[in-house]
Amino acid sequence: MGLHRQHRRPRGGNRPDGAGRAPMKVLFCTNDQSFQPSNEPYGFYLGIQSLGHEVEVFYYRKKSFFYSNFRKPWVRWMNNRLAEKCVREGFDLLLVHRGGYVAEETLERIRRESPCRTVCFFPDNPFGAYTPPLPFGLIGAYDLFVTKDTYFEEEFRLYGFDNVAALPHAYDPSEFETRFTDEELAPFRADVAFIGGYHPFRERIFSGLTDEGVAFRIWGPRWAQATDPWIRERVHMQRALDRDEKLKVLQASKILINLQHGAGALYWPDDKVAQYMGAGALMIVNHKRDIGRIFELEEEILTYRSREELQGLIRRYLADEPGRAGIARRGQARARRDHTTAVRFGQILDLLRERGLPAGGE
Repeated sequence: MGLHRQHRRPRGGNRPDGAGRAPMKVLFCTNDQSFQPSNEPYGFYLGIQSLGHEVEVFYYRKKSFFYSNFRKPWVRWMNNRLAEKCVREGFDLLLVHRGGYVAEETLERIRRESPCRTVCFFPDNPFGAYTPPLPFGLIGAYDLFVTKDTYFEEEFRLYGFDNVAALPHAYDPSEFETRFTDEELAPFRADVAFIGGYHPFRERIFSGLTDEGVAFRIWGPRWAQATDPWIRERVHMQRALDRDEKLKVLQASKILINLQHGAGALYWPDDKVAQYMGAGALMIVNHKRDIGRIFELEEEILTYRSREELQGLIRRYLADEPGRAGIARRGQARARRDHTTAVRFGQILDLLRERGLPAGGE
């Protein structure tokens, strides 16, 4: 079965009260590999639940013997089951996160046979980068297709789509509040840190990046592919970090740098920026055209346009502890105010209502 019925959530976190919105029944559709603590899909589940809505999780992809060995029949079964649930079980909203195997015909049936609204939050490049390009018919079949970047919104509007809107990535604060002792943080201490997988362009920029005596640590998968000995000396834990390990790196590092893949983040930053700033990290990221629309430049976040500018920012802020702390504090406050999954879900409901397609009792 492609269902998940866990309703327990971590304690804590700043929550919007959801005032003025009637509780609704939401079917959240994701895949089992992405639905893990500290990943955005899990954050959406927690954020929606925090607003008092009933949430059930449905997997459009779930690793199993049948999925692995009989994929086409499994996908047909999954789509039929998804449509049946939306039509028969009284869901007000189907929210799909990515949704690679959800079919256009499934969405059309839901629209014909039920009042359930259909929304996709697509966290990748819909034209194809890490994943295959999405068919235009599938994009148009959703009541609302949310892209994570203003570049894609502009392109789809040019093509005549009136159901596409851009909203930035989001996170759930309750996942990023655990605090650790100095002893627990000691193995993760660094002046500068990067969390993410190996790409040749990252090796090219990071090689020799920091001055002698600066502790620069790299955390993430595939860095065994690096050829530069300078880089290889700074690589730790060559795999994806779990939530606690990630939090320890964020709390134990003075500066977090990010170098986003050009095919994924074009005008807005990727998902880790909101997460890490929400956890209180000072972020220095490669500049994106519209990043100033979601974080205030130089007050809440630092950006660079060249390797030399990145090196200058690292030197400046390693020497300026009060400046680091101030930017990190303001960035965290902005992330908690504007970029939680609970806030993002409210914005999705607002966009549906503005289009004359209110969900549930709105």
